[in-house]
Amino acid sequence: MKDEIKWPKSVFAGLFLFAVGLMPISKVQAAGDSVIAQGGNGEVFFAALPDQWQALPRNTQAQSTTAEWLPPGQDVNNWKDMITVQVFPGWADGDVTSFLDELAAIYKQNCEVSGATPPLKDQVNGFPTGFRLINCTRDLTRNTGEVALFRATVGQNALYLIQHVFRVPEFEIGAQPVTNEAMKQAFEGIRTGWACNKNSKKHPCPPSWQSSLSKLDGKPSVVVIKAQN
Repeated sequence: MKDEIKWPKSVFAGLFLFAVGLMPISKVQAAGDSVIAQGGNGEVFFAALPDQWQALPRNTQAQSTTAEWLPPGQDVNNWKDMITVQVFPGWADGDVTSFLDELAAIYKQNCEVSGATPPLKDQVNGFPTGFRLINCTRDLTRNTGEVALFRATVGQNALYLIQHVFRVPEFEIGAQPVTNEAMKQAFEGIRTGWACNKNSKKHPCPPSWQSSLSKLDGKPSVVVIKAQN
């Protein structure tokens, strides 16, 4: 049976309110590597990665470019935490709520029971931004549960998505399969996502980024900048 439910307020409400408090972001320094997703025409999306997380092979398709990272000790066949950054050129100037609704619909199709918080919208450096928490009690293709945090930023050249997914044993409605501390760290991680355009005064890039941005080719892609030890 596939179904969609509204999660009990006592389960995730506190964490969602925590996310609301985090929405006004600053340009956070990376503990580990940094990632720059290029949308084209000088538009980029920056995110900081946790220390020692390792990249999986890049996946580039006609509609999107995807880059994924796993923490130490986990691999592609046996992971519990994954951070993903994606670039969707076809969603340039699109509606961030519609995009997040499509993500929720995908989970509803593939999960025994799924649930999602309402999209939380904001403007960050002049770009529409949306956050959403989506849960899946059991993925019908893998028989595991998932808790996923999504943060989408709609640019003029692409949509940029950063997500942190927890893969957990299947769970019952009302359960909290991820600890508060793990959720807090994930929230703090995805809020580092920040878009700018080096050619725009409306969406300015920090001066400290200019050295890194000057080395990019400007084509839609995802580039990793290694941490300086």
